[in-house]
Amino acid sequence: MTSIDYQKYNKRMKMFKVGRKAGVQIVMTLLAIVILYPFVMALGVSVKSPMEALLSPETFPTEFHFENYAEAWEIMDYPTIFLNTTFITVAGVLGIVFITGLAGYVIAWSRCKRFYNFIYVFFLCGMMVPFYTALVPLVKLMSDLHLTNSRLGMVIYYWGRNVPMAVFLYVGFIRGISGEIMEAAEIDGANRWSIYWRIMFPLMKPITSTILILDGMSLWNDFLFPRMMLTKSALRTISLSQYYFTGELGTQYHLAFSAYILTMLPIMIAYFCLQKYIIKGVASGAVKG
Repeated sequence: MTSIDYQKYNKRMKMFKVGRKAGVQIVMTLLAIVILYPFVMALGVSVKSPMEALLSPETFPTEFHFENYAEAWEIMDYPTIFLNTTFITVAGVLGIVFITGLAGYVIAWSRCKRFYNFIYVFFLCGMMVPFYTALVPLVKLMSDLHLTNSRLGMVIYYWGRNVPMAVFLYVGFIRGISGEIMEAAEIDGANRWSIYWRIMFPLMKPITSTILILDGMSLWNDFLFPRMMLTKSALRTISLSQYYFTGELGTQYHLAFSAYILTMLPIMIAYFCLQKYIIKGVASGAVKG
């Protein structure tokens, strides 16, 4: 290959790389527009007048009615539903991590392998039962235990529902950690409780972060079970309040969309503030050990 041919080849390769990069940018931009369009339209409808929101929801607002947010805030009783949702989510997630972390630790490193393997399979069976199959007996059980219309009842339910998957993740992660760490700690005189909290639990930080993120989002956005269990308006969660909001206000879309934006804000603010830790937790939790 002569120098002239080599220069032509380099030029074609540079043009190809530039074209490929431009193509990727165009595709990603189009995808971003498609993804953001519903959110932008929701923002627009939330600040429109009642008539404009009903007749032309997809157009740009001719007038901005930010008082829609204040009215939606008052109708939803936003501070109450926010506190309800926060309590249920935080208590539920912390309980799941506490219960399943200890369970995974015992199952993974117990010397009584046969018994705890049976317990492990018992937990895994909870992942195989379809939710809708157990829905009717579950509602009946919650009613018999007087756990309906109760924030504590919701927390206990979420513990039971999310424990199997969390145990599965913890056991898989802990089994990838060298047993020499535990043996060295036992030689130094540490008991099982100290080993777990001082050594094992810090090592489990990646998978704990993953469970916190996945279960936190699941509990925060859950609609079906709060719909069945929480009939009192003072106990409604954020996702549940949107359902009643639309039903009670009929076609007042300007207020309904204002409510949707208000319900998005907490999770969006939390994501942008903790974005680095969320991505790091999910990425590290995907790698065993």
